[in-house]
Amino acid sequence: MPKFFEKDHLLESPELLEAPTGTNSTYSNGLSHHPLMEDDDNLVRTLISWRAPARPFRKKDRSYFTTVATLILLLSMISLLTGQVLLIFTLLGIGFVIYALNSVPPEDIDYKLSTQGVTIGEHFYHWDTLDSFWFNEKENHQILNILTHLHFPAMLIIILDGVDQEAVKKVCASYLPFHEIAPKSTIDKWSESLQKHFPLENPHH
Repeated sequence: MPKFFEKDHLLESPELLEAPTGTNSTYSNGLSHHPLMEDDDNLVRTLISWRAPARPFRKKDRSYFTTVATLILLLSMISLLTGQVLLIFTLLGIGFVIYALNSVPPEDIDYKLSTQGVTIGEHFYHWDTLDSFWFNEKENHQILNILTHLHFPAMLIIILDGVDQEAVKKVCASYLPFHEIAPKSTIDKWSESLQKHFPLENPHH
């Protein structure tokens, strides 16, 4: 179950921390009247925390793996005929990764949204390094997507199992712009079109 407005230091030190330089407008516009900030504006607090899978996962049926194996076999045969031996090993590696990601359930990890940033498992991202956010659904999970200003990861994908999406939205909107319509890259559009015309699973899935 999600924990709302629970005191929690993300750093081991119990000392109070000053607000990051350059983020005064974020704090004054976003949380100046927030009940959490009445006691001490500089205290690091966990606003929401929950536990959920590390990545979207839905167990695939046999038709999915059969289709993937057929495609890899076909591409490998074409690569062999054209003398692209290294490409064959690359395709086999991709096939193994696809099998592992879609057959082995991910472990559950802890997620936190605090007055300082976002924590995913053992990784922390300050609000200053994040760009904007939106929600979508993937593999029967509600997903919080956060674009970053970092080279890697360029986007955070956060599973919202067991937490209220509106509560998460309210916290994130205090620090980041919200996309009413989820942005899609050219690769996303191409992938959706390919999946629509050449589904990897039987239609009933």
